[in-house]
Amino acid sequence: MLLQGSIHRFDLAGVLQFLAQGASTGVLEIRDFEEYGFIYLVEGQVEAISLPVTDEKLGTRLVKAGCLKEQQLAEALMEDSTLSHDQKKLAPLGQRLIEMGFTSEARIREVMGRQTYDQVFELAHWQNGIFVYDEPEQMPHFQVTIQGDVQALLLDAYRRIDEGEKARKAVDVVDNEVCYACPLAEECTAEIREKHLKKDVCLWREMGAVLDEGYDRLRDSRQLYRSRDEDAKTMLDASLDSE
Repeated sequence: MLLQGSIHRFDLAGVLQFLAQGASTGVLEIRDFEEYGFIYLVEGQVEAISLPVTDEKLGTRLVKAGCLKEQQLAEALMEDSTLSHDQKKLAPLGQRLIEMGFTSEARIREVMGRQTYDQVFELAHWQNGIFVYDEPEQMPHFQVTIQGDVQALLLDAYRRIDEGEKARKAVDVVDNEVCYACPLAEECTAEIREKHLKKDVCLWREMGAVLDEGYDRLRDSRQLYRSRDEDAKTMLDASLDSE
């Protein structure tokens, strides 16, 4: 891990601009109370974005764009159900659609490009959560890549915001992320917060005296940022969704 922080203090636009200026190659992981995602950067450009919770599936976008028929998508998804997890990793949906002759790489790239602009527009509305940037030894391999200019993506997002376009995700600003959805909120007091609440941690929740038989419900609010184990292991082999 090379960089991490609070989105409430350091907005994602600023973080992306910083990484773009440094021609960074790595993965920016973002998490808030409802969603998590990954932004892949190669030499300061956006290679792909994955927001598994609210992403509109690539196949659906292709149908809406007139690049694919619903029957063709249904056929590909039926075949998809017979493949193993490893087979899906090696040949995600977008790649299989090309191999089946249903669409072309150029059309896949075009739809993914528009999807990237929509994803950055959504990210521009994030007010809470954390970001973690790392540079793995081996970056994921993408079948179809998007060399998205960070400045152009952000300018488009803020133009749409200025024009009054609404994001799918409601803006919900949280004053204190440490206390958000705390399982011990009813037992807490102003005196406890004044004495034990720090900027990034609640020391009172960490005390042994508080860890009684209700320990299972005592979850640091940071757990709200974490996905399930299977989600964390998801092979984000490009924005070519295999589902």
